[in-house]
Amino acid sequence: MVRVGRVQRPLSRPGFRAGFGAVGSGFGFLLRTPRSWPYAWVPAGVLTLLTVVLSWAAVRGARTLVASWLGDASTWYGRAAAGGLSWIGAILGALLGLLIALMLTPPLSAPALEKIVGMAEQSLEIPSRRPLGFFTEIWCGARAQAVAALFAVPILALLWAVELAFAPAVFVTAPLGALVSALGLAWNLFDYPLTLRGVRMRDRLRLVMRNKAAALGFGLAFAMLFWLPCLGVLLLPVGVAAATALVWRILDASPELLPELPRRVSADVSSNPPPELAR
Repeated sequence: MVRVGRVQRPLSRPGFRAGFGAVGSGFGFLLRTPRSWPYAWVPAGVLTLLTVVLSWAAVRGARTLVASWLGDASTWYGRAAAGGLSWIGAILGALLGLLIALMLTPPLSAPALEKIVGMAEQSLEIPSRRPLGFFTEIWCGARAQAVAALFAVPILALLWAVELAFAPAVFVTAPLGALVSALGLAWNLFDYPLTLRGVRMRDRLRLVMRNKAAALGFGLAFAMLFWLPCLGVLLLPVGVAAATALVWRILDASPELLPELPRRVSADVSSNPPPELAR
């Protein structure tokens, strides 16, 4: 329910279409909010720095390890083999560095993402919350990523094993895998605004399960954008801004969910909703 003057008018619960369209609200919010741009660039900067440092360290380590295994070659073909293995080790080391950087960037970028969540809440006229602190925000980001992985990875691994055992099952396992990935991604992004408000795990689960269509549409939209790992990290600011808008649209339409959290009470919300909630 949203108050409009003295009359209370119900908001419809967002469905699949609203969840899918939330990606546009995330882009729109960042484009209209220049003060969010420095924070939106943080994941890209962190990913670049970590990739360079970790890849350099991994390449050096891999080439040193190969050299220690093979020793000093006395023949031309021995030296050629050592050189080839060193290059293979360097490439594998660089890929390992990139993988580690992709895993570390979201939690290390959490303080900047928290700033974007706060700005999105301010644009929605949500009362401000108590700051959590730098290390607590990093912990929240790490926990969001870990919980989503604990949900999705075992199921995806099982579906992959079924495909290996019975190839025609791909017609069933592929759609199921897409659904699991979408829900895991939605959970991960929803976790940013909800965890920062101190919402417990079971309450977050109840919100998602009560709004499965919106969560699925939201997750599928971002899964289409996040299919490239680096692109997924770079679009995290868009994701958290869109998740914030969608979460509060859900809460506005469901007063019984998380009643301890504030609601928007703007007089013109129903007649002229902000762009983040217009979809």
